[in-house]
Amino acid sequence: MGQCLEKVPSERRLMSHNNHPNQQSISTKHVKKKAKQDATEQQSNHLRHSYRQMNPTTTTLEPRRDLPLHKIPELLAKITGTLSSTLSSSGIDTKQNSSSNAIINLSDRRLQLFKYYSDDDELMSVDGILRFCKDLSFEPDCYEVLLFCFVCRAKQMYSLTKEEFLRGLKTLGNHVDNLLDIRTALSNYNISPYENEFYTWTYHYGLIDGQRCVTTANAISLWRLYYLKGIEKPLILNQWLNYLEEDIHNEIPKSITCDTWTIFPQFAKFIQFNGYEAYDDNEAWPCLFDGFVEHQLEQQKQKKT
Repeated sequence: MGQCLEKVPSERRLMSHNNHPNQQSISTKHVKKKAKQDATEQQSNHLRHSYRQMNPTTTTLEPRRDLPLHKIPELLAKITGTLSSTLSSSGIDTKQNSSSNAIINLSDRRLQLFKYYSDDDELMSVDGILRFCKDLSFEPDCYEVLLFCFVCRAKQMYSLTKEEFLRGLKTLGNHVDNLLDIRTALSNYNISPYENEFYTWTYHYGLIDGQRCVTTANAISLWRLYYLKGIEKPLILNQWLNYLEEDIHNEIPKSITCDTWTIFPQFAKFIQFNGYEAYDDNEAWPCLFDGFVEHQLEQQKQKKT
């Protein structure tokens, strides 16, 4: 009996000793598996860190574990807004590029039009202007041609530089680059805002070959053209021009001074509102007006008798 009791603990100790290697094996496997997982995660983190260093501007999208569900719509709205803004910017860039190309093409067409009528790609002389007028179906001495030279701010009669021509087309309209557009723009051009500038320019445009004064013949033609359209014609204009043309008393000078040309609109308004009788030749009027008023008063007396 005592031997049996002593034997039992020994057997239990033996069984316990025999089971220990299995438990140690399971624990070792678990440690190795955990170590392997840690090594894999460290390698992944290392690769991700290396990639970010190589591509510092690249944004890596990772799941947001701390974002509440009610914040998701707001985040999506921000993403959508950013995308829309990017697309809009791209659209603006495309429109700007298209606009730039259109401006370049417009300039090219205007330049080609000038070269077609110019002599040396820099100057359009008399022959070129005559061909230009013919293709526009305008007479060279018509109002529209004078108006076109004004919008070009031409400095010399029967001559247009490239700069003047291109300026004229631009003044007529941003779209004007062909004969039809030029003709239409001139027909619809409102000269009223530039009335005074147009009048002053017309006199200097009439100077030829360095003249200091416009010839009387040219001045008569320019007065008629200037008051032909768009600007109110003075009531005495026809009487004034007839007086210069007829030269009954052989006292009309061969040229019209800039002073006479400049003051004529003021003189015409004075006569219109006050009559010839109110004119005082002692005032600072040009001498040519004195003779004209005297002639008109004689004409009135003859009609009364």
